[in-house]
Amino acid sequence: MDNLKQLIKSYEAWVAKNPDIVCDVETTAKWVSYFVAGRISDSSVATELIYSLSNLLVLYNDRIIAQDRQEKGEKVPGEIATASGSSGFCYRLKVMLTTLEYCEVFIEISAKRVFGNKGKWLVIAGIQMMKAAGRYFILKHSVEQIITSPAMPALNRRALKKNKHTNPNTATTGHTHSLEEHNITFKLKRSGRIVRKVEGAPPLQYRSFKLNEEIESMQKSQVPKILLQAEYLYIAKPLIHLASMGVFGESSWKQFMVSFAVDMASINMYRKNRHLMTKQQQLILSHRCVNLLLYLMRTPFYERFTQTRLERILGFIANHVPIAKMVAGPLLDYIPHWQSTYFYLWST
Repeated sequence: MDNLKQLIKSYEAWVAKNPDIVCDVETTAKWVSYFVAGRISDSSVATELIYSLSNLLVLYNDRIIAQDRQEKGEKVPGEIATASGSSGFCYRLKVMLTTLEYCEVFIEISAKRVFGNKGKWLVIAGIQMMKAAGRYFILKHSVEQIITSPAMPALNRRALKKNKHTNPNTATTGHTHSLEEHNITFKLKRSGRIVRKVEGAPPLQYRSFKLNEEIESMQKSQVPKILLQAEYLYIAKPLIHLASMGVFGESSWKQFMVSFAVDMASINMYRKNRHLMTKQQQLILSHRCVNLLLYLMRTPFYERFTQTRLERILGFIANHVPIAKMVAGPLLDYIPHWQSTYFYLWST
């Protein structure tokens, strides 16, 4: 057990020192999942297992790098930065939701193999209920104004590297900041809590004697109600979609239109109140608008309109473009499987 702990510590130290090499390893792991597809028996299960593990590896490495940067006094994005206190549970919940999102396709495929088609849909319903409950809790009990998908996005390592190059004195600044912080704070021996010294207090007119929970409550109350309603509707979309599929059938136009209508209603509520949105909300909203194009790949629209046109284009490329046919040929074979597996649009 001690050897395992030592091995984990050594790995974490290596990741913190070599983020570029780690990034190459993660990319290679993802490409392996693409090469495995269709080349071995049960390739869909093996592909999803490798892809899920590669995503979990990225999540784990991101947390290691973020924690190392925080210890050095460098700035880390709020979604990745480790949290404590009242926001600690929300942070752990984000990690759990992200893990579930990375593994959900593998779980769905495995459930279908083990329990059949009905069992698969029961597992899907359970996963979506857990995800909706988790997102609702985060939105209700934190200062989050909009939930990303995945709940904890990947760390932008290029931006961190660029900041490090543009600010060569970052380490010195972080060290100076830690020294200044040490001068105005002290650490309790038993609890480990950091307490501010009396002489480190700000001027009287800038002091706040409110608890962190009260401050978070004030920040939450400042979020416009209409934007929260739009996000609640978006969180409920997978459950509404599942219910409509159960009532109208998987290939019905009605379930397609219900899901599309919920998406459009949520986006429209946001767009009408765009002036109340933060830059982060506007960026995520633009991603959701682009993701509406995925409805072109969803049943029954795909079978009725997209399939023949897409096959015609890929077939032309495979037959007439020498180099591109190496990609277009396998793509033409894999698209039916991908369409039936990935395009439920649970969390786009």
